[in-house]
Amino acid sequence: MSYFMKHLLFSIFSFAFALFFYVEANSMVASARLFPQIVAGLVFVLSIVMAFNAWRAAPPEASGTKINVKRLVTYALMLAVYIFTTEKVGYFITTPIFMIVSYLYLKAAGLVKAVLITAAFMVFVYLLFVQFLNLPVPLGLLEPLILGA
Repeated sequence: MSYFMKHLLFSIFSFAFALFFYVEANSMVASARLFPQIVAGLVFVLSIVMAFNAWRAAPPEASGTKINVKRLVTYALMLAVYIFTTEKVGYFITTPIFMIVSYLYLKAAGLVKAVLITAAFMVFVYLLFVQFLNLPVPLGLLEPLILGA
């Protein structure tokens, strides 16, 4: 698969993913829907820019690297499980697990680095969305522990 085609397919996937979240954000309360829609709009624009840059910078011949379909499908299934379990299990349980497993599966970082990045990200999300913006986050299994107290 050519350099351009790989980037074009990823751009289309990103665009579709952002479209899904933009549409899903319409079911949220007005105060909570603005941020996801802004992020989705940003992903729309960046997807188009990525496709344009890939077209402009495409090398004349493909590099010959093949896509590992098994790893791609496995990761897509992991992502689907994460999306469908987040509301029931809770964002603050599923997201750290998904992030650490993703870093390790994609060989993007070692265990210690993955845990540190994930911890910093979760603190950032908690402070920004829960404390500062007072936006609802799916608590799932943590709901009786946090709201019941």
